[in-house]
Amino acid sequence: MATNNAGSGSVRTHLLAGCFAISLSVLPLAAQPVSKPVLAAEEELQSDAELYCKNIAASAEEARLSWQTWQLVSLEAKVRQQVEKLERKQQEFEAWVERRERLLSEVEGHVVSIVSRMRPETAAAQLATTDEETAMGVLLKLKARVASNILDEMDPARAAQLTQAMVGFTDPEGAGGF
Repeated sequence: MATNNAGSGSVRTHLLAGCFAISLSVLPLAAQPVSKPVLAAEEELQSDAELYCKNIAASAEEARLSWQTWQLVSLEAKVRQQVEKLERKQQEFEAWVERRERLLSEVEGHVVSIVSRMRPETAAAQLATTDEETAMGVLLKLKARVASNILDEMDPARAAQLTQAMVGFTDPEGAGGF
């Protein structure tokens, strides 16, 4: 059943005015506070929706804050889980790097000693097929005379490439060169 709010507000206003007039005639004028009838009239003029919003504002604010707090707690838990996951991955990565470095240092010493005992032609053929960083690392650890003999036996383009890489490695500024 639909109600006519406009008509009901008008009726309320008339009823309020009548009640106000009766209360003024019954009560002594000096004993009656002036602000109460004015406030009551103002409240009656407010719409039902305004009164409802005014009445539930505190509980709505509390509910909103409660929901936001719950959201923050939930997000904090997710962030904490991700941080723990990343810390585990970081520990795994650090352990892997440590194992790799240890293995490379052991192997590198062996490879350098093996290459230094090879004939220059054979060592040049071996280093020509390895990646640039490995070949450069081996050549840098060899004695200069052995490294120059190996580079002399390599393809000139590959030897120049490795030599340039070694110069860049020993002089990071790139100031040195031919």
